[in-house]
Amino acid sequence: MPQQDQSIIYPLPTDALLQEREVAWKVQLPEDYKKFIKNENGLIPSKRYFHFGNNEKVIDRFLAILAISGEKPEEVYDIGVVSTQLEGRIVFDEDYVGMQLIPIAALFGGDFLCLNYIEDPENPSICIWHHEESYELEPAIEFVANNFTEFSDMLQD
Repeated sequence: MPQQDQSIIYPLPTDALLQEREVAWKVQLPEDYKKFIKNENGLIPSKRYFHFGNNEKVIDRFLAILAISGEKPEEVYDIGVVSTQLEGRIVFDEDYVGMQLIPIAALFGGDFLCLNYIEDPENPSICIWHHEESYELEPAIEFVANNFTEFSDMLQD
C-alpha cells in the first residue's frame, strides 16, 4: 500500500462531493482550485509563506472538503465546518444567493484565506479575511490575488 502524505487529509474529495458542495454553497468552484483540492485536501504546505504588503503571511493549513461523519478529529478543518463557525462574520449581504466568502486556508494568527465571490461570482478572487476586524455582516477583507493559480505562484518556502 502506498505511503499516504500525513500533511493531507484523506479521503480526497470526489467529483461528486465537490459538486454536492457547489450546489449547497450555490457557487462554482474554480477549476484550478478543484484540481488542487482533489490532490492536496487539507494540505499543510511546505511552501507556506507569501508576501502581503509589507508583511509576510503564513499558511497553517489549507482547509479540506470532507464527507462529515462527526467521527474524525480532522473534520474541524472542513470548509463547511469552519464556515459555520464563522457564520455571520464572513457574510456581507444576507440576501445574496450563495456563499460570498469561502475560507480555503487557515493563516497563522486566526485569519483565513478565502475565495471571494463578491465582485465576480463567476471568477472568485483570493482575499484575506481578518478575524479581529470582522463583525456581523461586516467582514474585513483584503485582496491578495486575482485567482487561485496566481495565489499559488506567490507561495514560498
